[in-house]
Amino acid sequence: MTTQPDSSQPVYLVNQVSPETEGAATTSLWLEIIFGIFSLLGVGHVYSGRTLLGILLMIGWWVYILVAGFLSTITLGFGACLLVPIYIAVPIISGIQARTYTLKTNGKGNWTHVAFVAGGGCLLVLLAIGALAVLGIFTAVVTQYNTR
Repeated sequence: MTTQPDSSQPVYLVNQVSPETEGAATTSLWLEIIFGIFSLLGVGHVYSGRTLLGILLMIGWWVYILVAGFLSTITLGFGACLLVPIYIAVPIISGIQARTYTLKTNGKGNWTHVAFVAGGGCLLVLLAIGALAVLGIFTAVVTQYNTR
């Protein structure tokens, strides 16, 4: 007498992920969080293979930072009470999305694209900081000259 398997029991299918894919997924998560907090959101997505999305996220994040800084300034810092938690939460959520995409597509990660996008992003941020510093020094010199 043979027994038939109980058809009322659910069948669970486990998607096996290679250690390389798991490592790439974790790397994309941490890249997105760390670079996102340092104003380069999108690097984790670039690593996972979505370069255009990563660049658009980076540009959008810069716009958010400028708008958040402006709103915090005109509200005398009260706007930062709402905007700082968003600044912390968005990189975490985006990192989880980058990790999920990497796992779903069995991605392996691409450091070459990360080097170009993150390097270019860092260069643009440093140039912006330098331009603001030069503008501030120039403004201070002109103001001092005009007060004499």
